Amino acid sequence: MLRIITDTACDLPAELADRYGVIRLPMNIVFGAETFADQQTITTEQFYERLTTSGEFPTTSYPSLGLLELALQKELAAGNEVLVITISGALSGFYDSARVMLADYPREKTAVYDSKSATLGEGAVVLAAARLAAAGQSLAEVERALPDIIERSRGYGAINDLVYLAKGGRISGATAQVARALNIKPVINICPDGSLEVAAKVHGMNKALAWLKQRIEADGRDFSGVTLFVSYILQKDSAEKLLEELKAELTLGEVILCPIGPTVGVHLGPGCVALFYLLP
Repeated sequence: MLRIITDTACDLPAELADRYGVIRLPMNIVFGAETFADQQTITTEQFYERLTTSGEFPTTSYPSLGLLELALQKELAAGNEVLVITISGALSGFYDSARVMLADYPREKTAVYDSKSATLGEGAVVLAAARLAAAGQSLAEVERALPDIIERSRGYGAINDLVYLAKGGRISGATAQVARALNIKPVINICPDGSLEVAAKVHGMNKALAWLKQRIEADGRDFSGVTLFVSYILQKDSAEKLLEELKAELTLGEVILCPIGPTVGVHLGPGCVALFYLLP
C-alpha cells in the first residue's frame, strides 16, 4: 500500500485528507514567544483572528524532521511504500531537508517530490497522487504520473491588501502604501518553478476577481474532470460569488470551497480570493 505524507501548507480540508489517508505534518507558526502546530494547536480561524487583532506578525517554518522520520518509520514498518510531497522548494526548505533525510531510506520504498506549489496548488497535487494510491497504484506507478500532475498545477490569487506582503518582507512598505492609495489589487501566479510572481495589477477587487475568471476561462471551458479549489481568506462571500459566475460560464466537476491556511495566508492577508486546479 502506498501512503502519502505532506505538510499542512497544502491546506487540504481535514475530511478530504482523512478520506484518502493523507498524513499531514504540521507547519510551525510562531507568534512572539509562542509556537503553534498548524491545525493541531491552532486552527485556521484562530490564526486569522490573532493575525488581524493582536498586532503581532508571525513567522512560519517547515515541519520537524523528527515528525517526518517517525511517520516514515511507522509506514515502512507496516509494510507500506511512502511518497512525500512538499510545499514548493522555492518557498520553503522542507523539500531539500526531506530529500537529504530520505537518502538514508530504501529508494524502492520511498520518494520525495517538490510540488512546486503551495496552499491548494500543492493540495491539488497531493489529492491527485492520493487518489491514484487509493486506486491501488504503487509508488513506481504514481511516480510515473507525478511529474505531469505537478506540471499541470495552476494557482492564481487576487490580493486585497498588500500590507501583509510588506510585513513579510516580500515587498516594500512604500509599495504597499501606494497600492492602497490607488486601490491597486495585484493578482499573483504560481510559477512553474514554484515561486510567486505578480501576474497582473488591476484597480479594485471586482476587476481582480474578473481577471481570475478570465484566466481560468483561457485554460478551457470543460473542467468536468477536474477538481477546482475556490479558496479565500476571510472573504467567503466573494469566493462564493466568483464560483457562481464560473458555474454560469464553465462546465465544472468537483468544486471544493475552502480557506487558505496560515502558511501562505500570512503573506496574502485577509480578503484574498484564489483559484487552484490541474489543467484539464
